[in-house]
Amino acid sequence: MPKAPDPRKMEIIEKPIFRTDYEMQLVDSDWLKGAVKPKNFIDFIPEQCILCEGCVDICPWYCIHMVDPEAVEESGNVELARMMGATDILFLIDDNACTRCNLCVERCPTGAIVQSQVTGGKKKTGARALGAVPETQKAS
Repeated sequence: MPKAPDPRKMEIIEKPIFRTDYEMQLVDSDWLKGAVKPKNFIDFIPEQCILCEGCVDICPWYCIHMVDPEAVEESGNVELARMMGATDILFLIDDNACTRCNLCVERCPTGAIVQSQVTGGKKKTGARALGAVPETQKAS
Protein backbone atom coordinates (compact mmCIF):
# COMPACT_ATOMS: atom_id res chain seq x y z
CA MET A 1 0.00 0.00 0.00
CA PRO A 2 1.39 3.44 -0.92
CA LYS A 3 2.59 5.62 1.90
CA ALA A 4 0.72 8.87 2.61
CA PRO A 5 2.76 12.02 1.96
CA ASP A 6 4.26 13.77 4.95
CA PRO A 7 2.20 16.78 6.07
CA ARG A 8 3.73 20.09 5.14
CA LYS A 9 4.93 22.39 7.84
CA MET A 10 3.04 25.67 8.04
CA GLU A 11 5.01 28.74 7.16
CA ILE A 12 5.25 31.14 10.07
CA ILE A 13 4.44 34.69 9.04
CA GLU A 14 5.27 37.49 11.41
CA LYS A 15 2.43 39.82 12.28
CA PRO A 16 2.82 43.47 11.29
CA ILE A 17 3.68 45.93 14.00
CA PHE A 18 0.67 48.10 14.76
CA ARG A 19 1.24 51.65 15.86
CA THR A 20 -0.56 52.90 18.92
CA ASP A 21 1.05 56.33 19.25
CA TYR A 22 -1.55 58.23 17.22
CA GLU A 23 -3.06 61.37 18.67
CA MET A 24 -6.57 62.53 17.85
CA GLN A 25 -6.70 66.14 16.69
CA LEU A 26 -9.39 68.41 15.33
CA VAL A 27 -8.88 69.37 11.70
CA ASP A 28 -9.70 72.80 10.34
CA SER A 29 -12.40 72.51 7.63
CA ASP A 30 -10.48 74.83 5.26
CA TRP A 31 -7.40 72.62 5.58
CA LEU A 32 -9.52 69.55 4.88
CA LYS A 33 -11.02 71.09 1.73
CA GLY A 34 -7.53 71.77 0.43
CA ALA A 35 -6.18 68.36 1.42
CA VAL A 36 -8.93 66.21 -0.08
CA LYS A 37 -8.79 66.35 -3.86
CA PRO A 38 -11.65 65.24 -6.09
CA LYS A 39 -11.10 61.83 -7.65
CA ASN A 40 -10.10 61.79 -11.30
CA PHE A 41 -11.91 59.74 -13.90
CA ILE A 42 -11.50 58.96 -17.58
CA ASP A 43 -13.82 60.93 -19.86
CA PHE A 44 -14.54 60.44 -23.54
CA ILE A 45 -15.25 62.86 -26.41
CA PRO A 46 -17.06 60.76 -29.05
CA GLU A 47 -16.74 63.40 -31.79
CA GLN A 48 -12.94 63.03 -31.73
CA CYS A 49 -12.76 59.21 -31.67
CA ILE A 50 -11.51 57.48 -34.84
CA LEU A 51 -12.17 53.93 -33.50
CA CYS A 52 -8.48 52.98 -33.72
CA GLU A 53 -8.86 50.88 -30.52
CA GLY A 54 -5.45 51.99 -29.28
CA CYS A 55 -6.97 52.62 -25.85
CA VAL A 56 -8.43 49.11 -25.76
CA ASP A 57 -5.08 47.55 -26.69
CA ILE A 58 -2.97 49.50 -24.21
CA CYS A 59 -5.22 49.16 -21.14
CA PRO A 60 -3.41 46.83 -18.70
CA TRP A 61 -6.64 46.15 -16.77
CA TYR A 62 -8.89 45.40 -19.78
CA CYS A 63 -11.47 47.91 -18.61
CA ILE A 64 -12.07 49.75 -21.91
CA HIS A 65 -14.50 48.20 -24.39
CA MET A 66 -15.93 49.13 -27.77
CA VAL A 67 -19.24 47.32 -28.26
CA ASP A 68 -21.51 47.06 -31.31
CA PRO A 69 -25.30 47.61 -31.06
CA GLU A 70 -26.10 43.88 -31.40
CA ALA A 71 -24.01 43.04 -28.32
CA VAL A 72 -25.69 45.87 -26.40
CA GLU A 73 -29.13 44.51 -27.29
CA GLU A 74 -28.10 40.93 -26.44
CA SER A 75 -26.94 42.13 -23.02
CA GLY A 76 -30.52 43.12 -22.27
CA ASN A 77 -30.12 46.89 -22.56
CA VAL A 78 -32.65 47.24 -25.37
CA GLU A 79 -33.30 50.92 -24.62
CA LEU A 80 -29.63 51.84 -25.09
CA ALA A 81 -29.44 49.70 -28.24
CA ARG A 82 -32.42 51.63 -29.71
CA MET A 83 -30.63 54.94 -29.12
CA MET A 84 -27.61 53.71 -31.06
CA GLY A 85 -27.40 53.73 -34.85
CA ALA A 86 -26.95 50.41 -36.64
CA THR A 87 -23.28 51.14 -37.32
CA ASP A 88 -22.45 52.96 -34.05
CA ILE A 89 -19.88 51.61 -31.64
CA LEU A 90 -20.50 52.08 -27.90
CA PHE A 91 -17.49 53.12 -25.83
CA LEU A 92 -17.47 51.71 -22.26
CA ILE A 93 -15.12 52.02 -19.29
CA ASP A 94 -15.37 49.77 -16.25
CA ASP A 95 -14.79 52.28 -13.44
CA ASN A 96 -14.30 49.51 -10.88
CA ALA A 97 -11.35 48.08 -12.82
CA CYS A 98 -9.84 51.38 -14.02
CA THR A 99 -6.84 52.56 -11.99
CA ARG A 100 -6.55 55.92 -13.80
CA CYS A 101 -3.05 54.97 -14.99
CA ASN A 102 -3.58 57.39 -17.90
CA LEU A 103 -2.05 55.09 -20.54
CA CYS A 104 -5.20 55.35 -22.67
CA VAL A 105 -5.11 59.15 -22.44
CA GLU A 106 -1.49 59.20 -23.60
CA ARG A 107 -2.16 56.62 -26.35
CA CYS A 108 -5.18 58.34 -27.90
CA PRO A 109 -3.99 60.03 -31.13
CA THR A 110 -6.94 62.46 -31.33
CA GLY A 111 -7.43 63.48 -27.70
CA ALA A 112 -10.81 61.72 -27.50
CA ILE A 113 -9.91 60.29 -24.08
CA VAL A 114 -9.12 62.77 -21.32
CA GLN A 115 -8.75 62.69 -17.58
CA SER A 116 -11.29 64.86 -15.74
CA GLN A 117 -12.19 65.53 -12.14
CA VAL A 118 -15.44 64.76 -10.38
CA THR A 119 -16.96 68.12 -9.50
CA GLY A 120 -20.05 67.03 -7.60
CA GLY A 121 -22.85 64.56 -7.32
CA LYS A 122 -22.58 60.86 -6.67
CA LYS A 123 -19.72 58.92 -8.15
CA LYS A 124 -20.93 56.30 -10.56
CA THR A 125 -19.58 52.80 -10.18
CA GLY A 126 -19.45 49.92 -12.58
CA ALA A 127 -19.35 50.24 -16.34
CA ARG A 128 -20.19 53.63 -17.81
CA ALA A 129 -21.47 54.05 -21.35
CA LEU A 130 -19.54 57.09 -22.46
CA GLY A 131 -20.78 57.57 -25.98
CA ALA A 132 -21.64 56.08 -29.31
CA VAL A 133 -19.28 56.69 -32.21
CA PRO A 134 -20.51 56.40 -35.81
CA GLU A 135 -18.53 53.84 -37.80
CA THR A 136 -18.03 56.51 -40.47
CA GLN A 137 -15.50 58.21 -38.13
CA LYS A 138 -13.22 55.15 -38.28
CA ALA A 139 -9.77 55.90 -39.64
CA SER A 140 -8.90 53.91 -42.72
